[in-house]
Amino acid sequence: MSKRKLKQDVREHLEGYSGAAARLDIEEYLTFFTDDAVMHGILEMFGQTGPLVGKEALRGFFGQAFAGLKWLIQLNSITNIGIGDDEETATASLGVQERAGGDGHEIIMIGRYDDKLVLTDDGWKFAERRLTVYKFAPVTDASSA
Repeated sequence: MSKRKLKQDVREHLEGYSGAAARLDIEEYLTFFTDDAVMHGILEMFGQTGPLVGKEALRGFFGQAFAGLKWLIQLNSITNIGIGDDEETATASLGVQERAGGDGHEIIMIGRYDDKLVLTDDGWKFAERRLTVYKFAPVTDASSA
């Protein structure tokens, strides 16, 4: 398969992931990860440390987070996709702006994801995601935003 086609497939994976998050669909969201995926940088936004490791850890965190939201919007700007020489691994970097809200609360997050993906029989999957947060804050007057 051509590198161009592989890069397009990675791009579609990133877009599908954002769509699942926007729908707050935890089951679909988890399909974008390997069973042993590692996600860095999420817990630190909430004063905790360490990566989330494995789908069950992701389910525990994001299932609860999604349940507390009524809506979520994630805007991505993909800055780089690299395909490994083996054509079964890839890296991607993207800027992200996310805004989400629930009953009486709203947050904004601006950051960057650096990803490692693997090609499986079911398509590309995140093996590792590393989030660097530039801004994470409540929206102080969500009623006027």
